[in-house]
Amino acid sequence: MRDDRSKWPAILGRKRPALSGVGIEVHMLDVGRQTVISGALNNCLSICGADIAIKGGTEIASDDFYAVSQRRDRILVVNGPVLSDGWHVSESVAVSDMSSAYAVLSISGPNAERLIATGTEFVANAPSPSVSRLWHGFGVLLYRHNQPQTYRMHVRAGLLEAVWEMLDRQIVTLTGLSELDTAYT
Repeated sequence: MRDDRSKWPAILGRKRPALSGVGIEVHMLDVGRQTVISGALNNCLSICGADIAIKGGTEIASDDFYAVSQRRDRILVVNGPVLSDGWHVSESVAVSDMSSAYAVLSISGPNAERLIATGTEFVANAPSPSVSRLWHGFGVLLYRHNQPQTYRMHVRAGLLEAVWEMLDRQIVTLTGLSELDTAYT
């Protein structure tokens, strides 16, 4: 039988070197616990102790504990309290630990939005009711974190290799552009 192992890149897992290009840095993050809570928004926020769910576009998540809006009746809580999986009768919400289901990437730099815009309609200064996006056909959660030029992208763990390869390809393409180009606006 033929040995074709060398025809594909090795699977790097969650420990991998950063990707970088002109004005772009991409790193893998270990954010800790990720919990999806579904139900009425106020009930979702109440059970996890968050004040608001960050939406896409102009809003910026900060600190280590926060919630983001996936849709009108679903939030993703990062580093929130430990909640048991399943239906919570008192709040009428469903809770699912998604810590191992999502890989989290940090995309930063003055050309971060340019990289993101290679695969989605995302415009940072346009408000959006959700952080859910399609990026090059991959369903991702995308939002700003701590600063205007830093984004977090949550991808399904099973799609990490394909998303990482696409990020690498897009960075190589953008790096080929003149270093004199201004940041994406």
